[in-house]
Amino acid sequence: MAIRLTAEILNMARHLRRKTRVLPPTLCLICRQSLRRGYSLCRDCEAELPWLGDTCGRCGEELTEPGTDICSRCRLDPPEFDSCYAPFAYRSPVDKLIVSYKFSADLASGYALSRILARIMAQRWRNGRRPDVLLPVPLHVSRLRQRGFNQALEIAKVVSAESGVPLRARGLRKSRPTPPQTEMRNARERGANIRSSFELGRYDTIGKARRIALVDDVVTTMSTVAELARMLKQAGAEQVEVCCLARAE
Repeated sequence: MAIRLTAEILNMARHLRRKTRVLPPTLCLICRQSLRRGYSLCRDCEAELPWLGDTCGRCGEELTEPGTDICSRCRLDPPEFDSCYAPFAYRSPVDKLIVSYKFSADLASGYALSRILARIMAQRWRNGRRPDVLLPVPLHVSRLRQRGFNQALEIAKVVSAESGVPLRARGLRKSRPTPPQTEMRNARERGANIRSSFELGRYDTIGKARRIALVDDVVTTMSTVAELARMLKQAGAEQVEVCCLARAE
């Protein structure tokens, strides 16, 4: 049963990817003007996206306090992960592009944003210590079957191709289904909802890797990536960073 389910999911994902590769992008996703680029955003619309300014070096939220690189919340209660980076705030039109990507299988939107993230992360890692491995945040098999693909995995593939950092697609596993974090009322409920819902993959996820980058689409409450970072550090990781398309407030 498990083998048949996995094959069904893989076939669905291949079909979705083939649909986006029939023709090269010819129209910008936002202004609908014709273009000749490797992804479906013109330079003008890309420049007008809600780019984040100076952000907290720990949680990735935009800083409102002058003269500091770590926000007051992280100074008082630092998260389990060591850093988080997102190029965009989760605001229009980025939020609409991500929603269309995740829930309507608009892979062109996800690919365009992934190319931007990949370009930036490759540059950041060239200028600093790059991770040993990329791990996409996993979906439970029931959610994967419903959606047909794991958006975090598709983003991680693009980041890996651009940066050269190895990707372990099955390094993490969602062991039980959980309600969406957006349905939880507060931080305590969010933490309880996600706690112990992940496992390391069947094969040795860590190995000799000590620096790990988690890849996701959006970081909102930090509960998911914090739980994964905690688990990875217990397994031997020395540093866990997070990279994602957008950071929500």
